[in-house]
Amino acid sequence: MAAVVGVAELGFATVIPLLPLYLRGRLGASATLIGVVVATFAAVETVFKTTWGSLADRIGSRPVIVGGLLLSSTAPVLMTLLRSAWLFVPLRLIDGMGSAALWPAAAAAIADRAEGAGRATAMGTLNMCFLTGLALGPSLGLFVSGSFGSYTPGFYLASALLLGAAGLALLVFRDDGHRGRPASHRPLGERAGGFVQAIRSPVFRAMLFVAFVQMIGVGLLAPILVIYAHDIVRLSDRWIGSLFLVMVLAVALASIPGGRLADRAGRSRAVVWGMALASAGMWLLPLAGRGNLLVLGVAALLLGGSYAVSSPAWLALMSEAAPRGSTGMAMGASETAQGAGLIIGPLLGGFLYDRVGAQAPFVGSAALLTAGTVLALWVLTLRSGTRCSGAS
Repeated sequence: MAAVVGVAELGFATVIPLLPLYLRGRLGASATLIGVVVATFAAVETVFKTTWGSLADRIGSRPVIVGGLLLSSTAPVLMTLLRSAWLFVPLRLIDGMGSAALWPAAAAAIADRAEGAGRATAMGTLNMCFLTGLALGPSLGLFVSGSFGSYTPGFYLASALLLGAAGLALLVFRDDGHRGRPASHRPLGERAGGFVQAIRSPVFRAMLFVAFVQMIGVGLLAPILVIYAHDIVRLSDRWIGSLFLVMVLAVALASIPGGRLADRAGRSRAVVWGMALASAGMWLLPLAGRGNLLVLGVAALLLGGSYAVSSPAWLALMSEAAPRGSTGMAMGASETAQGAGLIIGPLLGGFLYDRVGAQAPFVGSAALLTAGTVLALWVLTLRSGTRCSGAS
């Protein structure tokens, strides 16, 4: 199941560097229009994740994942046919809707089959495959397009990878194998009650808020991190690309051990300690001035280690917080909250960089991550107390 996500993400990530180059070089699009095209995909994907997750609870993960991947697989092919850059905006609406179906449905299916002590390890496997696809996709797209001297083969490859992921999903996802009573076999009123129960839960809402705050902090750096590395730290483009590839692959490889550590040490503890490591790493980043690669390396190590430990544990906790039969909804809601933060964060980060200074987005990110860590500690302590009271 995790491999389906990995292959699909490889297809999605293949398009990441090709799309702006194609729009700019072949269709003469402005940077503003390219930003609108990219933001459209992100916004639609964010909005529809909860919807698709809820649908997966009702009809099963397999039809949702296969349908979403088939929908998205048409987009790269259509990109080669369009001759107006503005038409990419509605195309990315369709593409984003298809992409939104993948993660919540897959994460819910894996959570349903990995109940108990091994759930964070299972989520670590999911993270490993996702990050591997994300790390390799841009390089693969640029290599193929560079080899053929055209962007078209790269788009065709992306479409083929998404179709392949859809075919693999047909083979490996078996909705009738879910443990417990599937949501599709429950009355509609009971399914709706589970959704309302989750949304009304103060702990569940607080967990969504933690995810939202954390992703605003991360998103602050999205538009300026490469610029900062190039202009302030004085790294070449090749160094930046190599560091990104090595770091993402290293975090991917560490995701399964990180999940196992969370299962053994306690998921709540892993989340809090992981977020604390991220906060420490973010506070160090502003100190990585010109040529200070040691500080940059330590900060990157802390940030990568924090994700490898905290992300699988957080996914496991979110799936456990969902009422029975509403796992897809819970995973989708978590992704929607994070996606909303990733929409707001880049807008704020670019503003701070231009108006306040190069260090401002890093300080703001570190402050938000620290606040998120404190909030997570409070929420997870409250959650543990609630569970103990319920058990009593």
